[in-house]
Amino acid sequence: MNPTREVIIVGAGPAGVGAAAMLRRSAVQDLLVVDSHEVGASFRRWPAETRFITPSFFSNPFGQIDLNAVTPDSSPALFSGEEHPGGERYAGYLRAVLEEYRIPVLAPAKIVKVALLASGNYLLTTDSGQRLETKALVWATGEFQFPDREGFPGASLCRHYADIGSWRELEPDAHVVIGGYESAVDAAVNLLEGGAAVKMLTRSAPWSTNHISDPSISLSPYSRERLAKALNNPRLEVYEDADVCGVSRLKAPEVGYLVRARDGRAWRADHPPVLATGFRCGGGATQIAPFFAWSEDGYPRLTPEDGSTLFPGLYLVGPHVRQAQNIYCFIYKFRQRFPLVAAAISRHLGLPVEGLLAPWADVPDAVCCPDVGCDC
Repeated sequence: MNPTREVIIVGAGPAGVGAAAMLRRSAVQDLLVVDSHEVGASFRRWPAETRFITPSFFSNPFGQIDLNAVTPDSSPALFSGEEHPGGERYAGYLRAVLEEYRIPVLAPAKIVKVALLASGNYLLTTDSGQRLETKALVWATGEFQFPDREGFPGASLCRHYADIGSWRELEPDAHVVIGGYESAVDAAVNLLEGGAAVKMLTRSAPWSTNHISDPSISLSPYSRERLAKALNNPRLEVYEDADVCGVSRLKAPEVGYLVRARDGRAWRADHPPVLATGFRCGGGATQIAPFFAWSEDGYPRLTPEDGSTLFPGLYLVGPHVRQAQNIYCFIYKFRQRFPLVAAAISRHLGLPVEGLLAPWADVPDAVCCPDVGCDC
């Protein structure tokens, strides 16, 4: 077995990479990032046409951090040259951050077992049998690899948004999209651009309201703008108040699928409907569910520092964190939690915490992206 680490972070997406960089700025120096695939794996598996709905803009020298950055001294916009980066470019940005901060990565290495030792340390076992021991464990496995396929009977017959490699792979004729939020709009717009006709079935109409206190609840301006243009396309039909309750195959000799709503309406689809209803509640935390207490709405109960309420030394970062009804599903939201987690880990390890609680305010006068792999 390898020597005991101070911190192991499971997940090399924006939450894991950002938390690792935050810890590197602290007194913690012995850390390792582990991922079952590769750095930025979820982003590399986005549909090829998918882009960030939050815009990236390089204004770090003026004290304003790029919304999609995971460190205060970097900018995905400057790295990729795009305001709305795609998945591949963003994964490259995450790799650049790891290299700049000299953070070691073990990948691919899938964690298949987590155990709590009598010492209070955590023992992680990989699919190859490698055993890793750590004094503190950060779980950062995200949401995208945990699509929700159980929303209604027959949901497994659909193509989930997370399974699409490119919208150009789908037949350019008629499609049904189930959902009304960001991924549903993205699916509909891309299918239309490929020449398809689209019926979008939405239980609610998130574009009809503007929730000023939390943009996670209403549709983003980026998606609103795209949808507004798409509504002028005669090949798009939007059905509101369509609470889908089931999908079934048509009986021979008919071919295709029948999508049913609770109010009795039904729509026929020649191809598997596109399921754009989001991801499993609780995300990657469900992989180690016994290590957390769970709320009634399906999210891990956490300490004020995002630690497990059951076991000390275990922390959660990423979009599945909930604190005081706050939803941290965007990068610019959950990165605010990194200093709290880093300070809690430092205290757990008996290390100093000075300067950790406000690092996002400490921005250099001129930075690149960080200083590797950029086009500036």
